[in-house]
Amino acid sequence: MSLRRRAIALAIVIPLLLIPLFACNQSDQKQQRQIPPALRQGFPADAVEKVNGKTITRAEVDRAVKALVANRELSPPLSAAKLRDLNREALEQLIASELLYQAAQESVAATEGVEQQVAQAISRDRARHLSDVAFYRSIEEAGLTLPQLEQLIRKELVIGNFVEKRFGRRVRVDAEEARNFYEANRERFKTGCSARASQILVVVMGSGEERDKERARERAEILLHRVKEGENFSILAQSHSDCPSKARGGDLGFFNRGELDPRLEQAVFALKPGEISDLVQTSNGFHILKLTEKRAPRLESYQEAEPAVCAFLKKEKMAPLVAAYVAELRGEAKLEQVVKW
Repeated sequence: MSLRRRAIALAIVIPLLLIPLFACNQSDQKQQRQIPPALRQGFPADAVEKVNGKTITRAEVDRAVKALVANRELSPPLSAAKLRDLNREALEQLIASELLYQAAQESVAATEGVEQQVAQAISRDRARHLSDVAFYRSIEEAGLTLPQLEQLIRKELVIGNFVEKRFGRRVRVDAEEARNFYEANRERFKTGCSARASQILVVVMGSGEERDKERARERAEILLHRVKEGENFSILAQSHSDCPSKARGGDLGFFNRGELDPRLEQAVFALKPGEISDLVQTSNGFHILKLTEKRAPRLESYQEAEPAVCAFLKKEKMAPLVAAYVAELRGEAKLEQVVKW
């Protein structure tokens, strides 16, 4: 999942918004097309609502609306009336999320170990990118700063822990129920063509002028020659790659079409397992790619899908319990409306 999609998915982090578990099989391209522009005039930091003194900003509402649009597969342009409805709904979700977060912060069990989990999540996101430059560019394109992304992840984890501990024991999903859901939604568990590859990345150092690019190209060509002469790709990646994946011998893991830079994707999917690409130039530098494995489209088995199916059905059963609890919190909260929709 790209960082932009992750930021959108984290915009609403409570189980009241039941994101279909099969949404993860949609392509990045399809998701991007569904994201509308900023929905109202004003500044991102403008206050929209205050929940027990905590401000919900215009930027947060915009991100939450984008999440609703993407998850419901609504196609822009949207009417003014539809946008107003989405703004109101998104704000209600954010109020509920903030109320849950405030309640969760009083629970030691919900917050214990969260900072380590946040750091691990950021580390995983960073490792999925081709370079640190690409990682920070993705944060910026998602309309966030790194501290804001960390807070979104922190909020997701704390609320998730709190809701699970408070309501998780009160619901149960049996094996027959999960199997029936899978059988009724088999089409939703079809995966697209995917590949696993490794890379050696040589970034352009200095100011990025032509002489800097030439130095990077020369270094990359030397490494490409060494690989094609039979030197171990993984060892060379560990020693010479400028990508965070160097810690894994250059392994980028599996990815679907639409998840990489188009130039890298074209090069990877043109290879056969074990083959090495020529140099591929992107804004990140010069890439040497090795295809490890290629998977054709297939249907996930029930065994593969079962954990996600059970988690989804459990969330469905927990939703009315969480909604009733949020209603209680709201009745005791101090809400100050700043903007009328």
